[in-house]
Amino acid sequence: MMINNNYAQQVAQAKSNNALVVSFDNTTPAVQRIPGEKDTVTLSDKALAMMNGNEIKEIAPTYLRPESARSLLAKSETLNTTQVGDAKEDVVVDNRFSEIMQNILDKRLGIDREKLEELEALMEEIANNENMSPEEKELALEKLAEMREKIIEEGREIQKTVEQTD
Repeated sequence: MMINNNYAQQVAQAKSNNALVVSFDNTTPAVQRIPGEKDTVTLSDKALAMMNGNEIKEIAPTYLRPESARSLLAKSETLNTTQVGDAKEDVVVDNRFSEIMQNILDKRLGIDREKLEELEALMEEIANNENMSPEEKELALEKLAEMREKIIEEGREIQKTVEQTD
């Protein structure tokens, strides 16, 4: 004889039948059949395609381990210092990570990188100009350095204004 452990269900069933005594020796409750319209099976797209005679090929997803900034910088340094024997090889350097980090810093500091690069190009052009005297070069480079500091200060002021409005 099997004893049913669901006592609450048997007590509720006895109450619904207006029984005075609950019999806990009842083996198992009767299984209620499921009506035909509720008994359904859902087939996947793959199963439906296979039923129609189509062959499905699944490509297993590949997992790429995310790279940290530290590992990217280490990889960049190893690319830059590659040597074969005694001769150094010209290595193509991928500076995308450095550029991304520089762009993030520029945005946070409010610096216009294009203007700074133009000023640096002008400074380099003046430094390499042989037609100018050393005094003229020094004066022009000082003015360009002042302009560069002014651009950086404007960026700082913009950032202060943004922080105050937040």
